[in-house]
Amino acid sequence: MPKLPLLSSAYKKSPEKYTEPLLASYAGYPVVSAKSLGLEDYFNANGKQVAGMAWGGKINPPGQGGPQKVGGAYEQTSIVPNQNYFKNDPSAYNALVKLEASRHWMGENDYSPKFKITPEMQKWRKENFANIGPAGEAYLNDDNAFRQTVISRQIGGDSNIPPLTNDALKEVGIIKQELNKAEEASKPTITQSIMSAMGMKRK
Repeated sequence: MPKLPLLSSAYKKSPEKYTEPLLASYAGYPVVSAKSLGLEDYFNANGKQVAGMAWGGKINPPGQGGPQKVGGAYEQTSIVPNQNYFKNDPSAYNALVKLEASRHWMGENDYSPKFKITPEMQKWRKENFANIGPAGEAYLNDDNAFRQTVISRQIGGDSNIPPLTNDALKEVGIIKQELNKAEEASKPTITQSIMSAMGMKRK
């Protein structure tokens, strides 16, 4: 089992209030249970402090090792929350789902943020990603991976990250806009919803 990035408990303090009920998917990325992927034991032991993860697909976020394959095919891209982490906080749960969806989207679309890494960001980077395994090394040494995690953490409402520059906030806005478009595109049409409710399939 590859070591995975330690996610900040600050996600539980997301200033943005997401609507209930809990998201079952976002931007086309389904939320799946840790148990269904055999990750329940990980979250109960070494991954107690990991809020959740982006899983599967051809491109994995830093720290998750190589792409996961089953029967020669890549595992479906999905979002896996820690089953112990969000028992009474739906806002934080939904924030995590959006955070991990942004990781998937940036990886799949080869999005390379261009904002400048300020001295304050660099200081925070060293304080948070040194000596925590492969994920930490990626964020510590790869500027693109670091910029991406800054964006995703901002989307997730992580109050632990340093203040972002206007350029960084503009890029956060770009990713939010793309996620919103993908979310709208992933929703079934009214006709599809009616057909699904009636147990019909389009020919």
